[in-house]
This record gives sequence, structure tokens and C-alpha cells, in this order.
Amino acid sequence: MILIAAIGLAGCDEPAGGYIPVAVIARNGFLGDQWAAAKARGQEVRLWGFVDHGNLYGDAGAKRILEEWWGGEGPDADTWRFNLKATAAAAVGHSFPVHVPNDAGREDLLRRFVADARAGRPTKVFVQGRLLTFEAHTQVSDLTGLYLELGSSRDIRHDNGKARSRF
Repeated sequence: MILIAAIGLAGCDEPAGGYIPVAVIARNGFLGDQWAAAKARGQEVRLWGFVDHGNLYGDAGAKRILEEWWGGEGPDADTWRFNLKATAAAAVGHSFPVHVPNDAGREDLLRRFVADARAGRPTKVFVQGRLLTFEAHTQVSDLTGLYLELGSSRDIRHDNGKARSRF
């Protein structure tokens, strides 16, 4: 509810199917709205944004699918990762991590992500997961980093969250 109220203050698009635009909470991959996110920290959130095709990570199986789009090993042996950005035009790296368990839906998602990347198409996704933050010290200022932990690949949708999509 706090994030929905922040949308009106931020002047962003209305929530899509209960999903909040990434732009409401993130700026260039870091937390943008400290107040709203403080209320959501550690809570289940529903966000929509765009896959950062330059930041796709996973094990050897993911590397086989992603080929030249593979960015390196995932967060751990049981998890793969992609980054989520606020707009399709945002620069590579102006995004934050989404950690996803290696499960039955992973390969289809990776194939879709890399097909869009090769075609130069943005991949808009709707994700539901737990929002976590950390201190991100820089030379200029202290920022707050963020990432999402999803329970399953099924928590990633391409259909406005209204129904589970098949890839």
C-alpha cells in the first residue's frame, strides 16, 4: 500500500495488475525512495520493469543457453540471476539483481530473454518477490542497493500478472 501511495507522489504510471513500476523505488539500480522502500523492505512486492540483457547470470546450463549474453556465475549453485531496470532504454547496469531458484521454468525464461536480446527487443516482465536492501558505499555518497528474491521462476510473468504465461 505504501508503494502504491508513492506512485501518486512520483507521478509514474499506474500499477499494472497490482504491479508497481520499478521507477517508483529505483533510480539507476539503487533505491530511490527511502521512505516507501523502508516500509516494503523484507516484504513481498510486485514490480514491473525490463530485463537488463547485459546482466544475465547462471550455471553452466544457463551459459549454454545464453551463449554470448552470459554474464557469469549466478549468486550460488541453486540460483540464477537477471537484472531489472526501470525503462527499456536504461543503460546496461542501471538495474538491480533479481535472484531466482534454478527450477523447471528457468530454461524457457532464459531462452526468451536471449531471443529478445538478439532481436534488440526489450523484455518487459512482472515479478513478485521479497525486496531486500544493503548499504552501497561509493566514493561520492552512500547509496542503498536493492535486490529481489523470488520463490520460483513462476514469479516472473510477461502478461501483466493476470495469468500464468507459458513460454
